[in-house]
Amino acid sequence: MAAANSSIAEPGRLHPWLRALLAGPCAVGLTVLIIAVMPFWVPKGSGGVDHIALPLFFMPAIWGLIFFYALLDRSLGRIVIIMTGIAVIHLIALRAILFG
Repeated sequence: MAAANSSIAEPGRLHPWLRALLAGPCAVGLTVLIIAVMPFWVPKGSGGVDHIALPLFFMPAIWGLIFFYALLDRSLGRIVIIMTGIAVIHLIALRAILFG
């Protein structure tokens, strides 16, 4: 019976690949999107450069948080929902910033 169904992809085999996709390219893309929007909501500070310096300073922490969340959460559906929600919020903010 197992040999007859060997051509059908088991859902358990896809989970490591989906998790790697979420923790790899999707985490990098979401980090870039967050870093692109951060200068517009971070205060400029007394020197006038905090809104540029802080996103660059926190970029590894943001990427690490997204990366480890994608690796450690048990539910792939929850990871997708949260990452998509964050991306949509930042895309709406970026659209409002760029196009008024």
